[in-house]
Amino acid sequence: MSRLIDRIPQPERILDKKIIILSKSRTGTFSMYQCFQMLGHKPYHMYECVMNGVTHMSLLNESLRNKYLGEGKPYDKADFDKWLANYDVVVEIPSYFVEEFIEYYPDAKFILTERDLTAWDKSLSHLVNTVVGATHSFPLNAVAKIDRHIAMFTKLNDTFWQVIFHGRGLKAGMPLAKADNVNDGELIRRLVPKDRLLDVKLEDGFGWEQICPFLGIPIPKEKYPRGNAPAEFDKLLSSFIGGRLTVTAYKVLGSLVIPAVAIGAWYYTKRR
Repeated sequence: MSRLIDRIPQPERILDKKIIILSKSRTGTFSMYQCFQMLGHKPYHMYECVMNGVTHMSLLNESLRNKYLGEGKPYDKADFDKWLANYDVVVEIPSYFVEEFIEYYPDAKFILTERDLTAWDKSLSHLVNTVVGATHSFPLNAVAKIDRHIAMFTKLNDTFWQVIFHGRGLKAGMPLAKADNVNDGELIRRLVPKDRLLDVKLEDGFGWEQICPFLGIPIPKEKYPRGNAPAEFDKLLSSFIGGRLTVTAYKVLGSLVIPAVAIGAWYYTKRR
């Protein structure tokens, strides 16, 4: 089966991977994405993937479906190097490819953040309900028929939930997701040398004071970013979706495919 990654041109250069974040979603990963930007790195996170557009989302979707759903040849090091050539820090996405990233980038430093499983359940459930509710209801399900970006965003998130919850849905699959959380943490601690792994519980505190000594760099004067709490995530999602709605509205200006009143109603319900 033909793969998208095989049709991507070979990059002129590939940045060495200096830091690999093996943490799962909802364990402080967006803050780490922001903090490594502040430190002058080029980090890659799900947010960066979405903002980069359809091709990057399609690559992530393909890599997940090939590994977990057997839809094609799994990505190897050359494939990840091609996809992630312009980045020296990879955040959260390696949590779906734990053994691969540990094997492929042995000279990198690794970070694992974990949190109380009850709190993680609550945060992940909020994420799933928010995204699924938005992408599978009007007007986004209509927009997806016209806007490739929204269509791919919907498809990618559906793949995430299928993988995370083993195809059983949020309620039935959450116990399996929690078990994966624990098992993957144990696997990481077993495979990564202790001197190359920063292993932290969020409840014990996590920020510059943990990251900078591990990397051997001074602590910045700026405050450590604390992004992607539920309220901020909702704001980010609304901003992204609102932008795509505006683009689509221009595409169909003068038609009745997506009435302006529907866009206005969506904005009103999200911002009040």
